[in-house]
Amino acid sequence: MSPTGHFAMGFAAKGIEPAIPLWALLLSSYAIDLLFFLFAFLGLDTMAYDPWSHSLLMALAWSFLGGLIAFVFSHRTKTGIIVALTVFSHWVLDFIVWEQIPLTFDPTAKGGLGLYEIIGFKLDGAGFNRGTFIATSIEGSMMMLSVLVCIRTMKKLRKRKGAARPV
Repeated sequence: MSPTGHFAMGFAAKGIEPAIPLWALLLSSYAIDLLFFLFAFLGLDTMAYDPWSHSLLMALAWSFLGGLIAFVFSHRTKTGIIVALTVFSHWVLDFIVWEQIPLTFDPTAKGGLGLYEIIGFKLDGAGFNRGTFIATSIEGSMMMLSVLVCIRTMKKLRKRKGAARPV
């Protein structure tokens, strides 16, 4: 999934827990891809096989680590859980859209629902086709909906704070 779909999860999480800074949730939602860039630079992951960043096993580890870091800095269990779930949402979305997501470090242990394959979206070409249109529409819709949830939540909070002010 592109950054748009992953960042949508960060905005959605902000709508669920407004106390967490948006930058932290956006970073959490894209952390697995940021780790991929690091591990690819180090020669541990490749586009064809990326178990250090994208396997289910490591996604669980990165989610736990992200949640632990958030808990340590915030001293709030809820913050740690929301951050951990936001990190893990990256793997869930990738599992939905791709076919060959590593589950462990075993190169034969892969899975995925393959939505992008079904609709005809591919990363290997710069052309715009039906699959590209559908994938862009799905991710754009996710982003719009999650930003609306975030805005709605923030407006409700502002109203509550305004109503609680003494006259």
